[in-house]
Amino acid sequence: MALTLDYDIERLLYLHQISKRDRERIKFLRTFLGQYKKELTNLVADTLYKFPELREYLTPSTIEEFKKLFEEWFDRLLEANYNSSYLNYLLSVGEKFFNYGFSPHHIIVLMDFVRNYLNSRIIEHIKELDRDEEIEKYRAALKSLNKVLDLNLDIIISHYVDVETKKLLELGKIWRLIIGAAQKFGLLLDISILAGLALLAFFIIFLFISDITHIFGGGIAHGIIAALGDLLILWTILELLNSQIKFMLGGDFAISSFVSVALAATIREALIASLQHGKPIEFKLALALIIFVLGVVFGIVKWFEIKSSKKRAIVS
Repeated sequence: MALTLDYDIERLLYLHQISKRDRERIKFLRTFLGQYKKELTNLVADTLYKFPELREYLTPSTIEEFKKLFEEWFDRLLEANYNSSYLNYLLSVGEKFFNYGFSPHHIIVLMDFVRNYLNSRIIEHIKELDRDEEIEKYRAALKSLNKVLDLNLDIIISHYVDVETKKLLELGKIWRLIIGAAQKFGLLLDISILAGLALLAFFIIFLFISDITHIFGGGIAHGIIAALGDLLILWTILELLNSQIKFMLGGDFAISSFVSVALAATIREALIASLQHGKPIEFKLALALIIFVLGVVFGIVKWFEIKSSKKRAIVS
């Protein structure tokens, strides 16, 4: 096992172009960056709360454990002893991150935060220096630091993927076949929904054309109101179609699109009912109540979707 680790770390150092000189530069930064360890640790721990999906795991004990883990990683990073022992240590860090419930996205965001913080501290210090020789020394060390951070991210993310793959392999052949079949079936359903929405949009267009013909047949008021309702439904169907396409491409599905379709259909029915004098007042009041309820539901759902998108934008 040790020979494999030795080979892997040498290969990774070669791929990331980390030389002995880079290690010396990291050791040079150790004293300067060491003073920011506590501050950086607290900032990174606070950043965890920006991930809504992690909040249920963030107990006080978990946060303290994370801080100790981060401080230990920070110390070993600046020691610059990048050998098989260090590789093995990073693999254990990746394992702990997996147990915390972190995804590759969380790890990448946290590493970017660390990188930006350390880069900012070094750049600010360079601006205060006068001697060209010292300035160049810190600039070179900054480049080396970024290469080493890339190495750390590479190892931790790779190990996370290995753990996920290992869990899948442990399920056995039958379970893997079931999961694969379920994924294909889910994709088939998504395609069916997409095709159904496209077909529905076609029928709405046909209905719109039919209502337009009523205008020339003498039913001007009815034709115009019905046509407006058709356009409203067609617009919501288009929004639902776009939401399904985004969902199939990996985005979030907009639940508000479903509510908007129901709201548009009810508004169309209310517009048509307003021209039919034979409809009882109770029916019209019921439509008004349904529109009000759907409007409130649409507003609440849309508010949560916008709030969620803003949180993701802040984290990113």
